Amino acid sequence: MAARSAPARRKPRQIDWRRVAEMLVENKPVNAVAQEVGCSRSAISRKRNHDPIFQDWLQRLRSVHLSDPEERAAELRRALHEAIQAEIKAGNTRIILWLAERLNLVPAPGEATPAEELRGLLGHLSADELAEFENLRDPA
Repeated sequence: MAARSAPARRKPRQIDWRRVAEMLVENKPVNAVAQEVGCSRSAISRKRNHDPIFQDWLQRLRSVHLSDPEERAAELRRALHEAIQAEIKAGNTRIILWLAERLNLVPAPGEATPAEELRGLLGHLSADELAEFENLRDPA
């Protein structure tokens, strides 16, 4: 009798919650929204009823629903910045490490930092090239 192998794990589905919020503000039925973004109705309901950040997005989107798309994006960007700041102030280490990784603030082990890379590049310049580089500075 052959041994059964463990079922392959599926990659978690990435849900575009921004798009979900937009569709809900446009009064689309939860069933239609769930089908379009590829998640369950219960996932949307949980997010809508229990996630204060998502609730804030919905409220802000409703306030600018008829506004310019750029204005809506700016409002969402501001809400996201506020949420990130709140997580950092709360000392949420996972969020802080995730941000550091995403912003390339922490190089991988054995990888040079941007400052080290720049020093290496400048170290290989001739005196004339270095003088030319120095002349590129903005006047103070």
